Amino acid sequence: MAGFQVPDGWTVQGYRFALDPTPAQEQVLVSHAGAARKAFNVMLAAVKANLDQRVTAPDGTEVDRVSAPKPLKAAEAELARLQRRAARRTGPWDPTARRRRNASKRWKRAQAQVARTHARVANLRRHALHEATTALAQQHSVIVIEDLNVAGMSRGGGARKRGLNRALADASLARLRTMLDYKCRWYGAALVVADRWFASTQSCSSCGAKTKLPLAERLYCCGSCGLVIDRDHNAAINLARLGDTTHTGGGMGTGTGSGPAANVSVGQGRGADRKTRPTREVGKAGGVEASTPHGPLAGRTGTAAPQGTAA
Repeated sequence: MAGFQVPDGWTVQGYRFALDPTPAQEQVLVSHAGAARKAFNVMLAAVKANLDQRVTAPDGTEVDRVSAPKPLKAAEAELARLQRRAARRTGPWDPTARRRRNASKRWKRAQAQVARTHARVANLRRHALHEATTALAQQHSVIVIEDLNVAGMSRGGGARKRGLNRALADASLARLRTMLDYKCRWYGAALVVADRWFASTQSCSSCGAKTKLPLAERLYCCGSCGLVIDRDHNAAINLARLGDTTHTGGGMGTGTGSGPAANVSVGQGRGADRKTRPTREVGKAGGVEASTPHGPLAGRTGTAAPQGTAA
């Protein structure tokens, strides 16, 4: 198509508009438009694609890599279709009259289909976690995991973190730790829980130097020795070496898995923060877990040991 020619006698005028947004509007514009949004989407996809579990030996050999099943992501299209269908039915709430009403049978059937889909997603996730944790507890004598602040990782962020938060919830990291805790006791393996502040990602697995990495960078480049390695592989090597030096081969304590009483614990228990909290007794014990050996009771009879004290 030929370019536009200005007819004789016409006057061409140009206008330039400038935006003067408020700080809140500027933040919204930066997160929803331009190169910043494009870069965030690209790196978010990379982070979500790397939500898998690596099994690494202390010498750096990658033994196995267990990919996250992501059953919710696979069922998103089906759930969206079912929920749109349910939205078109007569539900238990009338938004026009602002009152409750009797839901239609079709609405109830649509809700039952949504519930069945969610139940199937949960079953698939639980099945994959059971297979992975059973294989780990049976095939390895020492297993090292990190005490991650998953609630803090998935808190806030609004729409720009919706995809990452959903991926973290779909991975079910807390249930993975719970299963490993009791299965390691079943099969005689040692579970080492690294402290929340252990620098597994920032420490170089070759020379030990520390380099801060933002979440968007997937390669670890050491400024001291020049090592270039996948950041998750580097963290897995550091954790494997931590388990190799922590576990001495002797008897292991057992516990609930949430504090220093867990099989083998490294650091400061749950590691929620670095603050020193006053020691106090924890209510009355509701019962005795059959698989957990209990030591002398602290304080008066019927009370549990204070937080941070091994049972």
